Amino acid sequence: MKPIWYKIGMACVLISAIGRMADEPLAVLIVIGILVVIFLIVRLYDKGKIRIPEWVKTILKKIGVGIVVFVGIIYLVAMAEFTIYKVATAGEWYGVIVFAISGIVLGILWYLTRWRRRWVKILKTFMPKDKIRHGDWKMREKYFQTFDYATNALYGLRTADGIFDGQVRVWLDPSDVDKDASARLDSFEGMFTRRDIKAKCALAHIPGCIYADIVAETNYKSMKGSCMAAFRDAFHELDDMNFQGDYYAEYHGELGTIFFESNAGNVIGRAIRTEPREEYYIDNDCGFQSEEAHYFIERGVDWTEGTYSLISAKEFFTLWRELLEYDNKDDAYSFFEQASLMYFAAVANGDKKEQTNSRWDIENAAKYLIAHDAKDEMIELLTIYEQSMYWASRLFVNFIPEYAHDTANRLVEYSDNPYIVSRAKRLLSQWKKGGNA
Repeated sequence: MKPIWYKIGMACVLISAIGRMADEPLAVLIVIGILVVIFLIVRLYDKGKIRIPEWVKTILKKIGVGIVVFVGIIYLVAMAEFTIYKVATAGEWYGVIVFAISGIVLGILWYLTRWRRRWVKILKTFMPKDKIRHGDWKMREKYFQTFDYATNALYGLRTADGIFDGQVRVWLDPSDVDKDASARLDSFEGMFTRRDIKAKCALAHIPGCIYADIVAETNYKSMKGSCMAAFRDAFHELDDMNFQGDYYAEYHGELGTIFFESNAGNVIGRAIRTEPREEYYIDNDCGFQSEEAHYFIERGVDWTEGTYSLISAKEFFTLWRELLEYDNKDDAYSFFEQASLMYFAAVANGDKKEQTNSRWDIENAAKYLIAHDAKDEMIELLTIYEQSMYWASRLFVNFIPEYAHDTANRLVEYSDNPYIVSRAKRLLSQWKKGGNA
């Protein structure tokens, strides 16, 4: 049966009920007319035919809620008075029985929904009101939870033992991850003490691992409005303590031996697989060839599998520059293109270290293309992304000068990137003086 027939059926029942209650047909017609007008307005609003200002919707909502509450109270009071009147005058107990059964049913429903109502109240502290949908949670859930994207924390309400908890993964200083993990837990406990919140905190950390999982638990009865806000503030403060730099690590496991650089949880730039075969990764377009090696990248860094150990940035890049090779011209072309994008992203971020590393990748790929007389690839690099156009014009000017000069001039004239424009102008100026950039 289509939904429209449910609506028609409900309308017929409503109209017949009005007809039975009303003494005059005119009253029925008036009520039906009002209902039709309301239905048409709602229908047109849903279809976008008419617009209702926010302040009008707010007023109408309050009026509607007021009417429902008022009518409900009047109905209950009238029903109670009528029941008492019937018992006193006619000795009829049917009304009392119905009234008592209704009260029992309502009481049971109120009890069954108590956790859901408490969870919605808690949610209002962590989410905007317009994002809270009361129908999204079942009445008898054992564990309610919501994710806080601002801190990457997961908050939950365990109904079995009445515990409200928050859990989050924190990222540690690679200089001494074990010491930092212990200090982070102490700091977190101090945050709750300063906020007068009684919370039980625990930390799960694998020795040597770059991250740790922290959990804070408290009795939901203590979570009043101000306490809930303070509870979340503690997680915000903890989030601000996360290590923001890059990690360099070595992995040994079922997928072989892989050296990689990563940030909080993801391999972000370069990786080298030395066993069972040599592979190199700088981006999906110029990365590992085997599916199992790509799996290592895509799933994120999971320190519960295999053996991991931290190494220094110097160790990693020494290894990277010693081992990096290209399978063919297309491979070198892809590395040149991706490293160019990474270089100018580092320029925008003010990351001097990444600028140095990306520049080495660009120049190394350029040497390969030049040594293999890859003129077609050089010309194509002068025509794609602005980032690679700049570096191609700079590094290939002695081999395809007419293309390089034209590209540099076009960058100055048409590019919207101020970093590229300034460097292209400098490049042209140096060429005019007879020098190289």
